[in-house]
Amino acid sequence: MTARDLIHLRLHHQLLSQTTATSVVDVVSHLCAMQAQDYAGAKWSIGLRLPGTTDADIEQAILSRLIVRTTTIRGTLHFVSPADVRWIAAFVRPRIVSKYAGRYKQLELDDAVVAKSNTIFEKALASSSLTRKELEVLLVKNGVAVTNERMNHFLSRAALDQVICCGARRGKEFTYELLDSWAPSSSGISAEEARAKLALRYFTGHGPATVQDFASWAGLTLGDARAGLLSVTSSLSKITFNDMEYWMPDVPGSFKNTSGVFLLPGFDEYFIGYADRTLIVDEERLKKLLPLNGIFSPTIVVNGRIEGTWKRTVKKNVLQMESVPFQPFSDARQQAMVKASKPFSKFMGLPVEWEF
Repeated sequence: MTARDLIHLRLHHQLLSQTTATSVVDVVSHLCAMQAQDYAGAKWSIGLRLPGTTDADIEQAILSRLIVRTTTIRGTLHFVSPADVRWIAAFVRPRIVSKYAGRYKQLELDDAVVAKSNTIFEKALASSSLTRKELEVLLVKNGVAVTNERMNHFLSRAALDQVICCGARRGKEFTYELLDSWAPSSSGISAEEARAKLALRYFTGHGPATVQDFASWAGLTLGDARAGLLSVTSSLSKITFNDMEYWMPDVPGSFKNTSGVFLLPGFDEYFIGYADRTLIVDEERLKKLLPLNGIFSPTIVVNGRIEGTWKRTVKKNVLQMESVPFQPFSDARQQAMVKASKPFSKFMGLPVEWEF
């Protein structure tokens, strides 16, 4: 087993080189949770894995409540399926609350204050969706002090408490709605069952990956991650590479070692879903991809490895595309990028013009 083999297997299980998905919810369910604080980028992450789909298709899936955008693993916004949102939230909530306990105390966010904000949200959203600003006004009106950081925690706690989720957009503004209207209440599962289920789903959609990768992605302690993995090893295959154990589902007979160029958004699971990213990018180059502001640039992936970044600017009736390669691209590589951008052009509904 070589690094190249691992990369090809990862491209396959990530639904990038080959896909078995036939719908938006198929993609999201396969990866279990897709990071989505970059809303436009997260939609393209889905589109990449569902050839022929458009941005409008993803928007319609959201409007139809086929997928949910909410705060979940690591206390970060993700797309998840309605069938998964509650058991994941119930499982990760204690860890995230514990992680921020010190900051909650500094911000005077005790259980009583959070319960009050949750109640205010629940009553207000029973009749209509509301924007962040509208919810802020309601909190202040009801005697709850609000700062930008306190509001961030009020919203994330309400999501983890399974009260709210992101709703449909109102123009360019995001709204919040009651989670009950997107994902009806369920009986739930035990923490042990949830841990095992999360492990199996992670390695199915992200493998080959290590237990350290799983711990990082799920926001778990290494001990918890190991326990989750141990409970599902009979459903996974193990690969040893560089004295590390990698886990993944069985490889289907239709698997092919495929290569090519992919234009990934900055927070795509292919990059963000692992603790150790050196399999797909050299250490020195990795530093260029870890910005101080926390906003990752879209990446150019060639044969599974990151070879640069790209950006797009929407101009009148055209997408202006610019590449920033780590090393100058050959004419053949540039043509491969032009070809790779055709699905993005279709996705956005605009022609593409490259600037090399």
